[in-house]
Parts: sequence; structure tokens; C-alpha cells
Amino acid sequence: MTPKTLIFDINETLLDMDEVKSAVADALGSDALVPLWFSTLLHYSLVETTCERFHDFSDIGAAAMVMVGHSQGIALDLNTARSHIVPAMTSIPPHDDVIKGLSQLKEAGFTLVALSNSSKSGLTKQLDNAKISTFFNYILSVESIRKYKPSPSVYHWACNQTEAKPDETMMVAAHGWDTSGAKAAGLQSAFVTRPGKMEYPLGIPADITVTDIQHLADILIR
Repeated sequence: MTPKTLIFDINETLLDMDEVKSAVADALGSDALVPLWFSTLLHYSLVETTCERFHDFSDIGAAAMVMVGHSQGIALDLNTARSHIVPAMTSIPPHDDVIKGLSQLKEAGFTLVALSNSSKSGLTKQLDNAKISTFFNYILSVESIRKYKPSPSVYHWACNQTEAKPDETMMVAAHGWDTSGAKAAGLQSAFVTRPGKMEYPLGIPADITVTDIQHLADILIR
């Protein structure tokens, strides 16, 4: 079934995180620690949801940086970590394929939704600075529901906010945990093969796999 609504993950899927990774590498003194930082960030966002607590995603990112630094004998406090992450997170550019792909999907009549683990204010700044906010019919932050993806309740909430049926909605993401989570919640999904990304081998496979957003538009527009 061709979806009517497309929900897009933002970080890495649409926006190029290289500048954020550089800022983290500068703080930790090593490019090699960046993947550990990002996995720690995601790990503790899930801990927050499981424990029914909620902190801003950038604050969890700062805490993850402090923890990774500690494991390497690098002393960082939360304020210092925040000063590295927050400015970088809100000023990252879109991937080269994004503006053209979103434009074609919008013109074809799809309802486009931005759904992010970032805070409301952070997400708004990200999309405005990347000059892609006008493509979206809805801009949704998990801050409103106080749970992080891939909790099924987040995807159900997003469908309710957009008055979309789950089986007519497709989650588009460059993270296997996100596409698998959406499938578990009854949505369709499209996995975007950004560099270094692959689906979770034990997860629920995505309905389609695309190289970028332009490729997604080529498949969905018939």
C-alpha cells in the first residue's frame, strides 16, 4: 500500500551530523569515541523511557559525553558538555538530497511530518536553520509525550496528532531501531542507507530500502 503520510526522523536521516560529531570529538579528544557517545546517548534515552523519566535529549547527550569521558579518564562537567553539543545540534545542514526529495514528495501530495527525539525548541531551530521547516505539515517532538522513540506509544501518538492511519503511514529513518520500532507499532517503514548505517539484523525489516530522500521520492511517486 502506498502511504499517504510520511514521518521523517531528523538527525542523520535528513540532517548531516558531521559537525556535531566533530564537536563531540573535540571535547573527548578522539574521533574514535564518537560512535560510543552516540550509542550511549541512545541507550540512556531508552533508560529514561523504561524508567518513566524524561530529560531533554541534548541533556542526555551531554550526560553521555560526561560518561564516555569518564571511561577514558577525561574529566568533563555537564555544562561544558552542553556547550559543545547544543550549538552544534541546532545548526547542522541537510544532506544534499533532502531539499529536492522533500520538495517532490510535497508536490506529489504526501503529508510530511517531522518527528524527532530533540526538544521542541531544538527541533524548530534545526529545521529553520536547515531551511526545510516549510516542507512539513506537522513538526512533532517527543517532548510533548515525554517518551523516546522507539517506544510504540510515540508512533501511535504521532499518527493521532496527524489524523493518519498507521497502515497508511510510513516512518522514514536511517536507524534500524527506528524503522523496526515503527513496524512493531503497525506503521510502514523506509530505511535510508546513510553511510555506515544498516538495519538491525534481528529487527522487523523495513518495507523499502532507499539510498536517500530523492530515491524515496522516485519510488513513491508513480
